[in-house]
Amino acid sequence: MNLNFVGVDLYRGFNLVTGIVPSSTVKNVLQGVRLEVRDGKAELTSTDLEVLVRYTLPVKDYTGEGGIVLPAVRVNNILREWSGNDEISIMVEGSSCTIKSKGGYFKVVGEDFRQFPEIHANDIKGFVEIDGEVFADMVGKVAHAVSIVRARSTLCGIFIRIDKDDITMAAADGNRLSTIKRKVSNPDGIPMEGIVTVKCLTFLQRFTSECKGALKVGIGESQIRFKGESGEVISQLIDGQYPKYEEVIPKENNKRVEINRDELLSAVRMASFMTNEGYRVVKFVYRKDKLILLSKAMDIGETELEIAANYDGPELEISFNPDYVLDVLKISDNDVVTMELKDANDAAIFKTGYEQLNVIMPVELK
Repeated sequence: MNLNFVGVDLYRGFNLVTGIVPSSTVKNVLQGVRLEVRDGKAELTSTDLEVLVRYTLPVKDYTGEGGIVLPAVRVNNILREWSGNDEISIMVEGSSCTIKSKGGYFKVVGEDFRQFPEIHANDIKGFVEIDGEVFADMVGKVAHAVSIVRARSTLCGIFIRIDKDDITMAAADGNRLSTIKRKVSNPDGIPMEGIVTVKCLTFLQRFTSECKGALKVGIGESQIRFKGESGEVISQLIDGQYPKYEEVIPKENNKRVEINRDELLSAVRMASFMTNEGYRVVKFVYRKDKLILLSKAMDIGETELEIAANYDGPELEISFNPDYVLDVLKISDNDVVTMELKDANDAAIFKTGYEQLNVIMPVELK
């Protein structure tokens, strides 16, 4: 089997699928990328047995069919150095692969492509369609709130629900919640939902940057499948029932504050300088037309900062973990952030864009 590729096309595709390859595994074949020619197309596949990515490459010309599993990291390093070349040739004979380009060649030992594991998405009944960049942006708006506590496995992923022509994503860790809603094309009105791993969805952000355009999404009982113009991603879902996150969204927050996003981001970041890892607390003091930020830590120091705010209610003090507030401000689409508050002990709502809502629990002062 002989194949000729444009250097940059081969590297971009190989580099993409290498993103799923596990750094260590008991199965050596999983540390490889399967290259296979079928029906006149070159296909790259990688998997960690939870997520599988398949990407179709443009080929300048080829002879023969077959395949090989190539060592992912080593070959990716080779292709990166040659990515600027007009042509890279790959010749496969059994388990041996010769990679040749201007200036030399590499002979690499591979593995039998027929031993490479597959993940089949058998329980998906239909698909909805959404622009890939929109989907990737949704992931970026909620991923910061995913729990890192493995004991709460259902919170270690992003919940996706498709209902009629709406798609909603939600992520929470017990201290905060982020949600976002967008429109999808769902002509059959198929309802779907599932909890998707962060690894899958963060990889999908890379995938959509290469496979631009429409993205088809299908969710089954145990799997989710994404199909783009040049490839697909299949992932196992996290097993379990996602908490009813809508119930933690406050309904009676009647104090409204509007603040310039950049000014608030800068002030919260500076206030966080006077906190430490063991006590990440900044006190927000709301007064008429202004917000005062206070932070103090033993053996570090203290600060008091003031910024303008559109607020006309009674004085209110509420303390937050500054990291949670910064995460929300960094993903805001709005120049002005709206906060809806109740009192010092109740969760606050941060509205950061169209159909984007964030809930942050206050911190109890020691």
